[in-house]
Amino acid sequence: MDFPKDLTGSLFWAMILSLIIYFGSSIAIGFLSKKSTLLKPIGSGLKLIALFLSVQVFLHVGATEYYPRISYPLNFISWLVFTFAALRLGLYLYGDLFVVRRKRGSFPAAFKNIITVLVLVIVALILLKEILDINVTSLIATTTVLTATIGLAFQSTLANMLAGLTIHLEKPLKQGDWISAGGHEGRVMDITLRSTRIQTIEHNEVFIPNSKVLSEAVVNYSLPNTTQVRKLVVSVSYLVPPNKVKSVIMNVLASVQEVSPLPEPIVRVMNYGDSSMQYEIRYSISDFSRHINIENEIMNLLWYRFKRAGIAIPIPVNIQLKHLTPAVILEERRIREEEIVKLMETVEILTPLSKSEMINLVGQVRVEAYAAGEVPIRQGERGDSFYIIKSGSVDVAVEKSSGESAVVATLGPGNIFGEMSLLTGAARTASILVKEDAEFVVIDKDSFGATLSNNLSIAESLSQILSERQAGLDAERDRLDTAAMERRKKDESSRMLSKIKEFFGLTK
Repeated sequence: MDFPKDLTGSLFWAMILSLIIYFGSSIAIGFLSKKSTLLKPIGSGLKLIALFLSVQVFLHVGATEYYPRISYPLNFISWLVFTFAALRLGLYLYGDLFVVRRKRGSFPAAFKNIITVLVLVIVALILLKEILDINVTSLIATTTVLTATIGLAFQSTLANMLAGLTIHLEKPLKQGDWISAGGHEGRVMDITLRSTRIQTIEHNEVFIPNSKVLSEAVVNYSLPNTTQVRKLVVSVSYLVPPNKVKSVIMNVLASVQEVSPLPEPIVRVMNYGDSSMQYEIRYSISDFSRHINIENEIMNLLWYRFKRAGIAIPIPVNIQLKHLTPAVILEERRIREEEIVKLMETVEILTPLSKSEMINLVGQVRVEAYAAGEVPIRQGERGDSFYIIKSGSVDVAVEKSSGESAVVATLGPGNIFGEMSLLTGAARTASILVKEDAEFVVIDKDSFGATLSNNLSIAESLSQILSERQAGLDAERDRLDTAAMERRKKDESSRMLSKIKEFFGLTK
């Protein structure tokens, strides 16, 4: 065949047709990739497939007939290109779309590269035999020896790589899981071919070899779901009945928002110790990253609730003998009572009480400690107790009709709240939120009722004080003149006195 015929024969038209197919396909793929975010990552792979098709058209239409020496190597290369493109497309669909996006797992790029290389080597050996008719037996033998040598030299690295592939396929853990492995606790940040990288609660990064992850026990706190049961142990005095202790602990768990209601918390007696009873607390949480903070909140609230409930946490006997002698106890009680009397003398509604009446009342009141964030009283609840702030501070919050809560005042030492509930049993008109750790002197209906029953004139004085306060508020709101204000004060005093007598059951 002469050269002019080659240019004008089937080889020329085969080349034109293959170029039209390739450039036409490339333009179409490029246009669609710009329009679709799904096609954009696989645009290059689709263009390689278009190149393979155009080459195959060129070979089958004319090149094989005119240039067989060139066509076979070209056919071999085109099939390798097609294998590479098909592999990358398949790995993208499985790894990026299925595993990562749908299953929320991880599919490292290193896995894709290893799979691609292995498949390409196998396909290349097959194509060498089928297309180029090359005996690959000696090549396979050489490759096997080389592989064995590399395997011995990089034994630990290969073990980690195989373990990484196993982790990816079996999925005992995935990116984002909270695990305990290799003596470390943390969140899985990445799983590479060599190691699993976790970030601990302290924000330190730990790299654990994949072979160690598979060879040792791994606790996955995110499986089968994110809810898990935590455990605490507390010691309490033998003098306190177990049911009382359990009730207080359950109330604490119910007040911690991050403790899940299901499975239901459990409190049980675990052991009788030398100086205390030990209780095991089991509760569930849904966010492992918060488990230290949740545990801290529970233990913190237990101290305050135990103290308010009179539940003693045992201390070493030698400390008790050294510091809690009868003389020390009596002196501490005297100092405490003096402090409370001085505090009560500054409270307006208690000014009708004589010194002796205050001292008698002090013996019946209690001092309660509250942690920051606790809510001693809530708006709308019925109450019969009155609080004097001994230390710390609180916010007074009022819930509006819209459901929002607004802080209307901040109270500190010497301020009071809850007086209307103490004297008349009225519902709480606001919520009290402890702003800083606080201690309150609490006077309830029973303790104050004995004082009123012994001196009925105190009720009259209290009604006058409360009526003057209420009349002053009404005068400012309704713009009352002096005469109207006095009439309002008198009416309010009579009404208030009737309520006090009715609430405390006093005879008229």
